[in-house]
Amino acid sequence: MTDLRFDSVRLDVRDMDAAEAFYRDALGFERVFRYDLPDGVIQMMAPGGRPPGVELTMLRDLTPAASPTEHVAFLADDVPSWVERVRRLGYKVEREPFSVEGETMAFVLDPDGHRIELKHYS
Repeated sequence: MTDLRFDSVRLDVRDMDAAEAFYRDALGFERVFRYDLPDGVIQMMAPGGRPPGVELTMLRDLTPAASPTEHVAFLADDVPSWVERVRRLGYKVEREPFSVEGETMAFVLDPDGHRIELKHYS
């Protein structure tokens, strides 16, 4: 079988508006769906508005993990330009672009401290 593909990763958030703004404005993602539930909101954001992407989850009785996600990686053609965009919008750049054996990568943080890796393979 070859039909198994990646869809999303869930990230628990404290403020849906702040999370949506980061993924929309800093990373250029678009909303795939938003479910307003009796106990919270689940919203998927993805490049081009189509999965794979991140499923942002804010539930009333959910306490986000004490430790944010180690990292979620996204491919980028121009890592330094994306890092500058993130910085210009006032978000935290955790690690400036660096290269290791043909890969260029950098790490930025979303409003909840989830580490987002921006990566390019040469």
